[in-house]
Amino acid sequence: MSSPTSDAKDPPDLAPPLSRSVTPTPAFYSLTPIISRISGRTHHHSSERVNDGFDNYPPPLPSDPVQLQRVLTDRPDVERQLSGVGPPPDGGFEAWAVVASTVFVLFCVHGLVTSFGVFQAKYLSDQLSAYTRSQVAWIASVQLTLTFAGSLLAGRYFDANGCRLLVILGYFLSIGALIGLAFSTKYYQFMLAHACFGISGSVLYTPATAVVGHWFLKKRGTATGIVSTGVGLGGVIYPIMLNRLFDTWTFRNTILVLAGMNAVLMLPSWFFLNARLPNRTPPPLRQLKAPFKEVRYTMLLLGSVMVMMSWFVPYFNAPLLASSNNLSPSLQSYAVTILQAGSMTGRAGCGFLSDRLGVYRVFVTSAICCGITVLAFWTGWPMPTPVVVVGLFIYGLVSGPWIALVPTACAAISPVKELGMRVGMIWTLSGFTLLAGPVAGGQLVQMNSGRFTYAGIFCAIAFFLGALLIVSPQIVDRLRDRRENIEAKRLSTAAPSERSSVESATRV
Repeated sequence: MSSPTSDAKDPPDLAPPLSRSVTPTPAFYSLTPIISRISGRTHHHSSERVNDGFDNYPPPLPSDPVQLQRVLTDRPDVERQLSGVGPPPDGGFEAWAVVASTVFVLFCVHGLVTSFGVFQAKYLSDQLSAYTRSQVAWIASVQLTLTFAGSLLAGRYFDANGCRLLVILGYFLSIGALIGLAFSTKYYQFMLAHACFGISGSVLYTPATAVVGHWFLKKRGTATGIVSTGVGLGGVIYPIMLNRLFDTWTFRNTILVLAGMNAVLMLPSWFFLNARLPNRTPPPLRQLKAPFKEVRYTMLLLGSVMVMMSWFVPYFNAPLLASSNNLSPSLQSYAVTILQAGSMTGRAGCGFLSDRLGVYRVFVTSAICCGITVLAFWTGWPMPTPVVVVGLFIYGLVSGPWIALVPTACAAISPVKELGMRVGMIWTLSGFTLLAGPVAGGQLVQMNSGRFTYAGIFCAIAFFLGALLIVSPQIVDRLRDRRENIEAKRLSTAAPSERSSVESATRV
C-alpha cells in the first residue's frame, strides 16, 4: 500500500500542535515495526486494500519520522484502535447492513421511550386517572433510568462476546414488555411493563451504538449520524401514530399493533447486527477502573453525566412550554413532535460535520448551543407562538447531535476492544442522574408557577459546566504548549551566554 500523501492532515480535534521541536529517539525505532504491521495488515473481510481515501485505509499518519513519533506519543489511541484487529473496512455490504439494522433497532426502542408524553396523557385520562401526574411520571423516570443503567453490563458482554445474544434477548424482552403492557390494568402492571421495556433498551442500546466503531473509522461520524437518525425518526413518527391510533382503536389493540410492527422492524438485526472482533475472555472486573486513569476519558465521562442530567428535561416539558405560553391545543399536542423533528435533523447532519470539522468540536459546540438555546427561547414569558415553535425546533436541532456523538467521542480516545465497556460506563452513570435531573426540573417548574424559567437556568448551567469538563484537557494542553512556545521563543532571541545559563539551570 502506498504511503499517505504529504498533504494528509490529522483530525483537527485530536491532532496536537507541532510547534515543539522533537528529536528522534530510540523509542521511535521500536514503534517502526508497529506501523509496518498496521500498514501491511489485510482486513479479514476484504481481499484487497485500496488506497482510495475511502475504503480499507487507516487514519492518515505523517510520513516524516519526527512527526510520526510525536503523533504516536501524544495520540496512543490511534495505534490502540488499529492494533490487533486491523483497520475497519469503512464501507461494504456488511458494514452498512450493520448501520441499517441499528437504525431500525433504535427507531423502535428509543422512538417509544422518548414518546412517553403521549402515554402519560393517555394514562391520566383513562387507565390511571385516579393517580396524580407525579405518580405517573415516575413510570417514565424508571423506564428512562433502566434504559441506560444496565449499559455497563451490556457493554462488557459485548466487548467479550459480540452482540448476537444481546440482540436476541433485547428483541424478545421488548416485544414481551409491549404485550404485557397491552393487557395491563393496574398501576404496578404498567410500571413493570415499562420497566421491562427499559431493560430491553439497556440491553440493545450499548451494542447498537458501540458496534459502529468496529466497522468505521474515517467515516465513523457519518455512520453514527445515520444510526442516530433512527432515534429522531422514531421520536417524530411514534407520537403522531399513537395519537391517531388511540383516537380510533382501543389501548390494547394499539399496543399489540405496535408490538407487531416492532417485531418485524427489529428482526433483521438478528442476522446483520454483528460485531467485527472475535470473541475473547472478558477482562477482570478490576479493569473497570483502568479508563479512569486517562484524564481525557474521565473528563468525557463527568461532562457527559452532567449534560445528561438536564438533556431530557426540555423533552419532558415541551408540552408545558407550549401550554404556559397559550399555544393552541393542536400545537400543544405536537410540541414533542416539533422538538423531535429538530432532533432528527441535527442527528442526520452531525456525522457529516464531525467528519469534516472534528468530533470534539461538534460535540462540545452542541452542548454549549443547548445552554444558549434554553436561555434564549425557554426562559422568557410570555412568548409569541412563532418564538415557542422555533425554540422547540432549535433545541432539538442542537441537542440531537450531542447524544448521537457520545459513542463517537468515546471511540476517538478509546481502544476498540474496550469500546463497549467504556460507552456502557458513560450511559450507566448517566442513567442514574436521569432520576435527579427531570425531578429537579419539575420542582423548579412548580416553584415558578408552572413556567420553565428556573428550570431553563438550571439546564443551561448543567450544559455549560458539562461542556467545560469535556474540553478541559484540551484547554490545559493548549495552555501548556503556549507556555512552552513562549519559552522557546525567548530562548531563541536570548544572548548566547544567557541561553547557555538557562539551559544549564534546566538540566539541573
